[in-house]
Amino acid sequence: EAEEKARLEAEEKARLEAEEKARLEAEEAERLRLEEEEKARLEAEEKARLEAEEAERLRLEEEEKARLEAEEKARLEAEEAERLRQEEEERLRLEAEEKARLEAEEKARLEAEEAERLRLEEEEKARLEAEEKARLEAEEKARLEAEETERLRLEEEEKARLAALEKAKLEADEAERARLEEEERLRQEEEERLRLEAEEKARLEAEEKARLEAEEAERLRLEEELNV
Repeated sequence: EAEEKARLEAEEKARLEAEEKARLEAEEAERLRLEEEEKARLEAEEKARLEAEEAERLRLEEEEKARLEAEEKARLEAEEAERLRQEEEERLRLEAEEKARLEAEEKARLEAEEAERLRLEEEEKARLEAEEKARLEAEEKARLEAEETERLRLEEEEKARLAALEKAKLEADEAERARLEEEERLRQEEEERLRLEAEEKARLEAEEKARLEAEEAERLRLEEELNV
């Protein structure tokens, strides 16, 4: 009985020790499982936090990139606007200078033509005065000769009168021919002046048209480059 009791006690003790060991192993396994779950949860939370932080960093980087691109675009547009404004100011300044130059040239040309007209008028006036003086001198000479030859008047009167008439007629014819030639010369000079003025005006208009077309083509090219 004592041996049986000792055996039973030993079995009971072994059973209790086995149960305690199993319980402790189960608790240890549960603790390890809970630790693994906690570790996995913490790792998942850390991963989610890092991913959120990375996403936030990328979003801020994109926002900063977009802001910088917008600022750069605005700066380039402002620079382009300023360049176009300066080009327009330069074009207007050159047009004003060209207009002033053409007006000055036109004024100088008109003044030169007026001076030439006055010179021709003075020459014509001097010529007519010389012809008139020559005619008066000839008449005076004829009168003096007529008085000097009064003694021969009866014999030479008809001859002298006819000669004087013929001479006067020839002088009048010569004066008329000279006047007509001068009028023809002045008319031809006026026609040549008008023709030259028309040619100069047509040339200036063609140059202005070509310049405006070139500027328009350049403006369209710049706009096309800007659009691209």
